[in-house]
Formats: sequence, C-alpha cells, structure tokens
Amino acid sequence: MQGRGQGQGQGRGRKGGQGLGPGGSCACPSCGAKVPHQRGVPCYNQVCPKCGTRMTRK
Repeated sequence: MQGRGQGQGQGRGRKGGQGLGPGGSCACPSCGAKVPHQRGVPCYNQVCPKCGTRMTRK
C-alpha cells in the first residue's frame, strides 16, 4: 500500500516554472533587433521585422 500526498512530481509546469511574465522583449538571434513581447504570443511565433528570422525571448 502506498502513502498519501507524497508524490514525486515537481508540479511547476513547463520548463521548470521559468515563465518570464508578460513584460520583456523578443530579440532576433541573427541581427539583434528587438521588439516588445506581446502577451499571449510566444516570441518564436514572431519573425524579425528586419531579416525574417524567428525571434527568441529576452
């Protein structure tokens, strides 16, 4: 019989709970251009306005 309430999971969500919040910016890894992060839109879904590369979160 197993004990109660002593699970092994961390319960922190994706990427260990390292959510960066609504602020910040998205940056292009290629040319370094930055745009403000839009809430609800992941940076990797945005393309750089200068060179067209997918953005990353900063």
